[in-house]
Amino acid sequence: MNKTELIQYIQKLREKIWYHSQLYYIEARPEISDFEYDRLFDELVKLEQEHPDLITADSPTQRVEPKPISHFEKFKHQVPMLSMDKAYSSQEIREYGQRLQRFLKTKVITAYVVEPKIDGLAIALWYENGVLTKAVTRGDGEVGEIVTTNARTIRNIPLRLLTQTPPKVVEIRGEVYLPRAAFNKINQELAKAKVEPFANPRNAAAGTLKLLDPKIVSQRRLAFFAYSLGYHETLLQTQWQTLSQFKEWGLPVNPLAQLVNDFEKVIELCESWQHTQHSLPYDIDGLVIKVNDFALQQELGMTSRTPRWLLAYKFAPDQAITRLEKVVVQVGKRGTLTPVAILQPVELSGSIVSRATLHNYDDIQRKDIRIGDMVTIVKAGEIIPKVLGVIVERRTGQEVVISMPQRCPVCNSEVTKDAEGVYLRCQNLNCQGGLKSKLLFFASREAMDIRGLGDKLVEQLVDRGKVQNPADIYRLTKQDLLELERMGEVSAQKVLAAIEASKHRGWARVLCGLGIHHVGERVAQILAEHFHNAQALLQAKVEDIVAIHEIGPILAQTVYDFFHSTYGQNLIANLQEVGVDMISVSKTQPSAMLDQKTTQVSFWHGKTVVITGSFQQWTRPQLKEWIEVAQGKVSDGVSKKTNIVLVGDDPGSKFQKAQELGIVCMHETELQELWQKEHSNPNANTQERNGNPTQTNFF
Repeated sequence: MNKTELIQYIQKLREKIWYHSQLYYIEARPEISDFEYDRLFDELVKLEQEHPDLITADSPTQRVEPKPISHFEKFKHQVPMLSMDKAYSSQEIREYGQRLQRFLKTKVITAYVVEPKIDGLAIALWYENGVLTKAVTRGDGEVGEIVTTNARTIRNIPLRLLTQTPPKVVEIRGEVYLPRAAFNKINQELAKAKVEPFANPRNAAAGTLKLLDPKIVSQRRLAFFAYSLGYHETLLQTQWQTLSQFKEWGLPVNPLAQLVNDFEKVIELCESWQHTQHSLPYDIDGLVIKVNDFALQQELGMTSRTPRWLLAYKFAPDQAITRLEKVVVQVGKRGTLTPVAILQPVELSGSIVSRATLHNYDDIQRKDIRIGDMVTIVKAGEIIPKVLGVIVERRTGQEVVISMPQRCPVCNSEVTKDAEGVYLRCQNLNCQGGLKSKLLFFASREAMDIRGLGDKLVEQLVDRGKVQNPADIYRLTKQDLLELERMGEVSAQKVLAAIEASKHRGWARVLCGLGIHHVGERVAQILAEHFHNAQALLQAKVEDIVAIHEIGPILAQTVYDFFHSTYGQNLIANLQEVGVDMISVSKTQPSAMLDQKTTQVSFWHGKTVVITGSFQQWTRPQLKEWIEVAQGKVSDGVSKKTNIVLVGDDPGSKFQKAQELGIVCMHETELQELWQKEHSNPNANTQERNGNPTQTNFF
């Protein structure tokens, strides 16, 4: 057949595979056998291998990327993914209905849609002209992470909407979850490998969707239900109509969703679900009640954090009764002392529970919890067991009052109560009680992002005395790692490479990783923008810190105390000694890269740059920040307007296109030279303000 006929044949083959995938994964009524489906799929694979120029992004063969990605980029939601108001009883549901009618005055709500509340994680799928182009996690509701490569592996998410007339752009929101059968299989495999199993399907789903290797994600068999529109250019007018449209487009919709025309029947429906949720092949933790009519939704609007037109009815969590045998104290990464109840083992929500949190000593006193009490325990959010209360009538008189510790159980240092809170804290910053937690937080994604440095590895490093503070991580040798359990040459080398790469995450990430009380990602970024290096914070006074917008007096004092403590100063000195970069460029002051005494600006000024591949010394967000601070522009696609393409390891098609267009390509060694020149001499490798380029060794 000629090229035109081949293109038509391949397209029809894809459509046939999409059709049968829809029947199998979404409607559960296959028309052909697995063998016949595999033959169709294999034929498409063969044709695409013979004609790679005919491969399209929405082809059924392109679900799984061949190589792991380096990181997840951030994405600001055009329509925020807000939280939901919650109700826990029929009375609260009835009060919600009354509030809606009072708000609408004379208008009457004639229909509601009630849907199972899937216990997974929210995701937004963007389709452009019918093709899946982006998948974004909820994040904090305002900004999420792009996880498209992983979402494409989920079999019941269509790569193309099944319609000849798709909307130009539509954002479809739903829930990614892990069926119970898949969850059990994953935990069995983890147990065989002697790896800590997941606590529940929701944790497993969230952890899986954040994996950098889509091949592993594909093996874990995540699933998806669509439930609402985000940004869209459609003429849909009701929630029920929307769910019907989703089905026509080939998107999975929960078959248990119901359209209800009477609010009392909504309440009856919620009550009937209380004890039947465990019969489903996946976890749900309640029902979602939505006003059906979009015009009424618009009129009801939202509060500062939740839409008024929907309500989450949460099932009462499972409870159990057992005896509290003793109390132990855990010391956290910021010195927080948390009392933990040791219980007589009891079954709760399908697992055996022998420990539960008591939160803090104020809570213990308020509930009058004593050692020896029969207590009611519940899973908070169905994850962490907690002591709900005491069954006083079952006391024998032998119960012992729980006393508040005066000294740290690990280092015997003084313990004080938060001035602004209820928690007890060890005042010894060098206390080893929370060392493992400190190290895990230091290596976490929001801090230094040291991949491979997880719970098991940190536990061994601390127990064997190889790491006593975060700076010691950078002193580890290959031999140190090879002495640990289940650590081979390749794994050790990967961990060392990740440790080395983390040295250049930037001052804000270091600040976050130090574990200073109240200092998370946002506060660390604010501090780094005002104090551009460690020395500046070491010299800062409390009034200098509190003068910053968003920094209050308690936080300012905490930061000051840390940087003027022996522990804080020693840690900073040690991190500097091992080569951790503790200098940052202020996003609010691009002149930090500009020599004020000259008329010259950074090499990146006015240039359009595309980044492809992975880099050892920088993350993509760091490269993007460097370029944008210097008043350059980072673009997603290569075009004739692109000035430079930054090429890392395993570059994609962007590198090839850049070569075809004759665009300058810069590799990591050249980037390192430029970094050194710009940071040691701001005049090097620059161009003049009038746009006349200076000669560089990159052209």
